[in-house]
Amino acid sequence: MRGNRWLILMIVILAGIVFMLSVLLDQRKPQPASGNIPPTTVEEGNSQGTEVYVPTVTPGEVLAVEENLLEPAFPVSLKYDKYLTTYTYLFVDRESVNIRTGPSITDTVLRKAGYGERLDYLETVYIAAEGGKTERWFHVTWEADGETLFGFVNSNVVTERLYQFDKMEEAIKKAEAYAEMGGLTYISNYQNRKGYAPLYKGGTIDEEGNRRSQSAPGYWSLDDKDNFRYLGDGTLIRYLFPNGDYARVEEVKSGERFYVPLKYIPKDHGIHNLTKAIVIDVTNQNEGVYEKISGEWTLISYTQATTGTTGRYSQPTPVGFYFGIESRPHFRYYEDGTTKIQGYAPFAIRFAGGAYVHGVPVNYKYNADGTLITPPTQEYSKTIGTVPLSHKCVRNYTSHAKFLYDWFTPGETIVIVID
Repeated sequence: MRGNRWLILMIVILAGIVFMLSVLLDQRKPQPASGNIPPTTVEEGNSQGTEVYVPTVTPGEVLAVEENLLEPAFPVSLKYDKYLTTYTYLFVDRESVNIRTGPSITDTVLRKAGYGERLDYLETVYIAAEGGKTERWFHVTWEADGETLFGFVNSNVVTERLYQFDKMEEAIKKAEAYAEMGGLTYISNYQNRKGYAPLYKGGTIDEEGNRRSQSAPGYWSLDDKDNFRYLGDGTLIRYLFPNGDYARVEEVKSGERFYVPLKYIPKDHGIHNLTKAIVIDVTNQNEGVYEKISGEWTLISYTQATTGTTGRYSQPTPVGFYFGIESRPHFRYYEDGTTKIQGYAPFAIRFAGGAYVHGVPVNYKYNADGTLITPPTQEYSKTIGTVPLSHKCVRNYTSHAKFLYDWFTPGETIVIVID
């Protein structure tokens, strides 16, 4: 009997332990919160139909904040620092936009920004909107009466622009690699002084849209001279070897190799020491200027620019790699469709046929007796950095053009145009 009592006691104790463990495990299971239970849905693609919680989002709630900034990888040591913007900035490309106190159309309007204005960028704010949609707002800043002010503008009413430092730096590295191999020179046919290139299949534009004027023919094979490409004045090439009346060359932009008549390649005028580069961005209408200082490429200025547009008397600034051919204190330009001198552009650096980096253009004036009046240079134009407007050139603020003019070194400077 005594043995049975001990056995029964042990069974009761074990049963109690099992009960306590089951209670503890049950308490560790997730429990629904008290009050209102959020709506549930069946997870898409889950064959077992497992229910998951979908959080409720209130319109106007901030969903995320991020900084969309592209920093230079090269060192920065500015030698010119006027008209600076943040590396990412906002361009107002309509008559006016509202700047508000907060990221919502219900927030108070601080002021209206007009066409062409650039707003400095701080961050991007994502806001929940009606119907499960998301609105994107920019937190911006600007100067007024010596004071820094802040506000918000909807992303749909401004254009986001940036300095493409990554593309600029990669282009410089590419040009430097060519320079280190030696023989870096350019196509020379300014104002067709070396003779017109042949017609391309009876026309003046090749299959890639390159123009005959101020160009040289680049033949892929000397056995097939019906097929070639126009290589424009200033195009940066690497001289490989002579071949009779031709030279075998490699274009820096494309890496393609061509045979070019020797008369279009200047003698003893090429890159002897690549230390300076102006990089122009036709998409964002800005530019970066680089110099090799103590063996390291360094960003020494970044600023707005205006490039060429398509028109009867104008053409886009060509994308590619170009030689810094010459500098001039100014050059004169014609009135469209005439041979009448209309004005002058100060502090010019030529890099392609009819294409210069220069300051703000100024139109001449005339006295009643017809004598010419030369107005002084103009520093500023509100169109700089807005949209392509020039005939082919790259317009800068005049003080920046003067900075480049003084800084330019023949045989050491290239101009790169990116998109």
